Amino acid sequence: MLSFLSIRNLLSLFLVIVLSGCVSSSIDPSRFEKTPSFTIINDKPTRLDDYFSREVASHSLIDETGFYPLDRGHDALLARLAIIETAQASIDVQYYIFRDDEAGNLLAWRLFEAAERGVRVRLLLDDMQKYDDNDLVRFSSHPNIEVRMFNPHHLRSARGIAMLSDFERLNHRMHNKSLTVDGVVSIIGGRNVGNEYYSIESNVEFSDLDLLMVGKSVRQVNRQFDLYWNSDYSVPVEWLTSKRLQYTDADVEVWVNELGLEEKFSGGTYDFSKLPLYSDLINGTIELYWGVGNLLYDLPNKPDSKQSTLIDSLGAVLEEGKSSLVLISPYFVPTESGTKELIQAVKDGREVIIITNSLASNDVFAVHGWYAKYRKQLVEGGVQLWEVKSNAEIKKNWSLTGSSRSSLHTKAVVIDKKKLFVGSMNWDPRSAHLNTEMGVVIEQHEYAQKVYREILREIPTTAYEIQVVDDDVVWFDHTTGDTLTSEPDASFWRRMGAWFSGVLPIEEQL
Repeated sequence: MLSFLSIRNLLSLFLVIVLSGCVSSSIDPSRFEKTPSFTIINDKPTRLDDYFSREVASHSLIDETGFYPLDRGHDALLARLAIIETAQASIDVQYYIFRDDEAGNLLAWRLFEAAERGVRVRLLLDDMQKYDDNDLVRFSSHPNIEVRMFNPHHLRSARGIAMLSDFERLNHRMHNKSLTVDGVVSIIGGRNVGNEYYSIESNVEFSDLDLLMVGKSVRQVNRQFDLYWNSDYSVPVEWLTSKRLQYTDADVEVWVNELGLEEKFSGGTYDFSKLPLYSDLINGTIELYWGVGNLLYDLPNKPDSKQSTLIDSLGAVLEEGKSSLVLISPYFVPTESGTKELIQAVKDGREVIIITNSLASNDVFAVHGWYAKYRKQLVEGGVQLWEVKSNAEIKKNWSLTGSSRSSLHTKAVVIDKKKLFVGSMNWDPRSAHLNTEMGVVIEQHEYAQKVYREILREIPTTAYEIQVVDDDVVWFDHTTGDTLTSEPDASFWRRMGAWFSGVLPIEEQL
């Protein structure tokens, strides 16, 4: 009979063999060939060109960007459906998360229908979320659709072991989010693809912000997408499985009928023709905000290069600020150096307002555990700090949501009430050093001032103000006048989880 020690040694040997095998099976892009592709430049104006022609003609400066804010889940989904429906040449899709739920299936179906019309569809997905490779291969088998995965796991059915064996590589994720049609219109911002981002039935509903854009920044999005699409990190999904599954018309019909997609799309729940934006779009009466815009984005090899081109560029923009800074980030871990810089900005005479999630509204309590370490220092340093309530009312146009709590997901910065940054980047070490990110900076006084005024008006009712009383952090509720002395609406176990996470040496991973 084997002793306990022998069994333990055998298990250790087995683990070494397995992990060694994992490393050797890592996907090496140099072993394959893939065909590069690039943004299609249309010889003739597309429908989207025509729809925006009046606005573009009146703002012909080459460095200007026109944008329409999408701050409601309903509008954000229908706007995506609307521009997909107008596509004539190409659709480029890039997301960190693309869920297999109602929102995901609806968008996937409309992408498929566009491909059926002859539109080229390029779908680039990060591989942190577990997808069904066979479904993606079947989707990619359409002659007008190609799917690539960013930095994929080499063990498709054992991701935990893959992470252990190749952690440094797989810890690098693509957090970028964009949808571009015909190289003319892009939607970028904080939203992934999933029910919780679009006010559809979900346990949590995210408050978020996207911008629908035309002009200079869209041309920059096109270059950004091509760079990622053709990088060594982007792997055709066909490389990840030996199966070569094909879809059939019957498969598509069953899929659409079982989910009721046709009924909901045509004259039903997701009828984008009811969206005021769409009516303005096809009538050529859409009104955009215009300003000098610039897309900021990291390079695909960000961790290897040890440089964040986005952070460097955004840092230069922030240094130009003189009077005020409003920072909105759902996951906020400022670090010691970032905390000192924010406090120094206050000392230099700037108003600094930070809005983030409370523990109860944060869907990653580990982030909150490390953020909490800096609350007292920030407030004592003059920073105005607010935490969004878990029951905050989120702007929405329909009543499908059955979420038990709301959560801030917007990632934005308002600088001197003149400039606005909107994108995928959180204010935390992961966004700064590990994940690739993208976002746009636009100088647009009217909209920036509007956002600033709305924040000052709404934040006292939707968030708790963090204060320090008798050397302790407290939460002041402006709607009730109550001062709370512990994390509001958070269970004992959630508070314990956050506290324990704050003890672990994981700040650089958050």
